[in-house]
Amino acid sequence: MADAALWIMVIVLAVVVLLLMQLLKRVLAAATSIPAKIDAIAGVAAAASKDLDAVAVLLTTQGYIGSIKNSVLDYGGSLNAALPDY
Repeated sequence: MADAALWIMVIVLAVVVLLLMQLLKRVLAAATSIPAKIDAIAGVAAAASKDLDAVAVLLTTQGYIGSIKNSVLDYGGSLNAALPDY
């Protein structure tokens, strides 16, 4: 009886060790894939920051549109209804 219990424990231990090895293999694969993903994200972030450089130009353009609108409004009030306020 004790012999059978010992063999059952050995089999259970072997199964647990095999499952643990598979789990660690998957964790290692996931961990080694992280640097490639970080490099890809860094490339996208660099491209996005270049897109943000245009924000300053958009703000000055908005100011110019406001001043042009005010200049045109001096010549007639009909544009006040046609152009929205910024």
